[in-house]
Amino acid sequence: MAVKSSVLLVTEDEYLPVLLKLLDSARTSIDVLAFSFAIGSARGQVGTAGAPFEVAEKLKEIKAKRGKKLTIRLYIEGRRDTADRNAVTVAYLKKAGVKVKNGSTHAKGFCVDGRYVLFGSTNLTNQSMTKNNETNLLLNDAAAVAGFQKYFDHLWKGGRHGGVKLPPPMIADGGFKDALIGQIGRAKKTIDFSIYFFQQKEIEAALIKAVKRGVKIRGFIHDHRAFAMSYVRRTRATVARLKEAGVKDLHFGPNHLFTHSKYLVSDRRQILLGTGNWLDEDVEIHPQLYIALDDAKLARQIVSHLKGQINAG
Repeated sequence: MAVKSSVLLVTEDEYLPVLLKLLDSARTSIDVLAFSFAIGSARGQVGTAGAPFEVAEKLKEIKAKRGKKLTIRLYIEGRRDTADRNAVTVAYLKKAGVKVKNGSTHAKGFCVDGRYVLFGSTNLTNQSMTKNNETNLLLNDAAAVAGFQKYFDHLWKGGRHGGVKLPPPMIADGGFKDALIGQIGRAKKTIDFSIYFFQQKEIEAALIKAVKRGVKIRGFIHDHRAFAMSYVRRTRATVARLKEAGVKDLHFGPNHLFTHSKYLVSDRRQILLGTGNWLDEDVEIHPQLYIALDDAKLARQIVSHLKGQINAG
């Protein structure tokens, strides 16, 4: 699969066609990390409509085509509230020759042929792949691939949260908190971010310190009327405190869908992007994956996309 640069920004409904094309390119290996991969209902019924089933069918198709030459491994969440729906997908893919292990992960993404990584905020659900505000990266960077692969193998072999340190530019588990605080602390002019859930005192304090030293901060934050309301209320309270402290340029996403991206860009150059919400439990408990990049071109693309989302709201 030809990629013109080492990194490609993949947002919203771009994800599914990019993923399907990437999977078609596979020759020897596909490793999948999934928090939610939902082709069916919690009652065990397979649904053949929608984006998740299209992904499952693609994996089944290319495994049948490549046979023993292609190894597909899926490490999938098997403990939290998505586990019942995941179990339907697991049973379906096992029959197709996919190797599967259940465990604990909020990290999500694909590594193909030890050459390409596609990862970020998108879950393998119809909502996430076709409706949400999502942000992912497709990378053909050797260091990023090595970090993703090390993290995948760590979980595959029974490793847990906090049990591995990854080579740059990848960051495992709760390490993203210190990385965020450090990047916020180094920001000189601007900070732009998008986040799903946010209640983490140290990250909040770092943003307040930044605005007090003159950094311009702009944020795009999830809001909703009916789903996960305890988290939504906690996030709203964080936004209220930030605004009271002087971080005024904050915007809630449309509350009829999900603003699910998780990233921060400072000074239109430094990027931290990944799978973890800015919550203590996502720092301390749930396995996560982030990437830290110094890339002015990509940063401008992300900030431009963020500006368009805010203006559309």
